[in-house]
Amino acid sequence: MTRPALILAFALLSTTAFAQTAIGIDEALVIVRANGMTTVAKLEHEHENGKSLWEAEGLDASKKKMKIEINALDGKVISIK
Repeated sequence: MTRPALILAFALLSTTAFAQTAIGIDEALVIVRANGMTTVAKLEHEHENGKSLWEAEGLDASKKKMKIEINALDGKVISIK
């Protein structure tokens, strides 16, 4: 690999698009269920404003829509709507 290509590869791997998570999908699912989401329609890993997070959309026990965001590094709930 040439030096410019190596520098480019390092730059790409250093971006938030390639950031690792400490909280896997199974753990994220446990967290959203523990916070009242009984039906999970969508659970995906995203990067917003330099933050790595899990975003879940679904329903609570009364069939009311909810959205939960979880910090993907430490598992703390960022918001419940």
